[in-house]
Amino acid sequence: MTDGNTADRGLLLGEASFETMRVIDGCIFAWDAHLARLCRGLAAFGLVCPDGLLSRCLEAALQAGCDAMLRLTVSGGEASRGLLVAGERSPVVHIQAWPYHPPAGELALRSVHWPLGGMARTAKFTSDYAFTIRLLHQARHAGLLAEHEAALFTHDDELLCMETGNILLSIDGEWRTPEHTAVLPGVVRNTLLEAGAVQACACPATWLQACDAMAVCNSGCFIRPVAMVDGRRLVTDAFHFSPLLDALRGRPGVPEAVLCV
Repeated sequence: MTDGNTADRGLLLGEASFETMRVIDGCIFAWDAHLARLCRGLAAFGLVCPDGLLSRCLEAALQAGCDAMLRLTVSGGEASRGLLVAGERSPVVHIQAWPYHPPAGELALRSVHWPLGGMARTAKFTSDYAFTIRLLHQARHAGLLAEHEAALFTHDDELLCMETGNILLSIDGEWRTPEHTAVLPGVVRNTLLEAGAVQACACPATWLQACDAMAVCNSGCFIRPVAMVDGRRLVTDAFHFSPLLDALRGRPGVPEAVLCV
């Protein structure tokens, strides 16, 4: 129990940023990119990222096994009440680790309108995900999203992202990914862009009826094929995803099975 005057600002106000990473045999894919994005998120709150995070993350992951998922959250720590408080805050680090388990079953997506298209997503802010949870609950309660489906967010007839990852679309054999302020700059996505395997551009929602194949990427599953979108069946054989797999395969921290099926 905490007293009535102080408590963690991440809990009270959502003043926190986080990173979710997979740790394979003590190696995190693109750690520097994760850390840079975390620092950007904390800087938006006027917070400084604590030192020594990598060693603490690796120690926690080791206890969970040789292939683990890890969530690193840094909050504003305990301070007096108020949106903006005087004096320097002391960020608090929260680390959770658990054994990695690949997602089960085919991935089916359903388009859901994202009402905050003008909100820039430069980092993984805890408060953003609280809004996402509310939106998903409302969509399922209204019958717009089935229990077996994940949300594919759209805004003004443009594709944005899946609820927990970036999306990639194969159009006439070329891989594309949405470019929009509301799209999180994913670490795996950025690697694919830098390797030239994917091109960022405005992706109209009509492409859902034209794409040859589709995938979701994040730092857990890396590349996961989409089997169905808005009721339309897509191809999921590995051949179609070769440019994505070739851009990632062999990099430190990337699993041998890059394609999550």
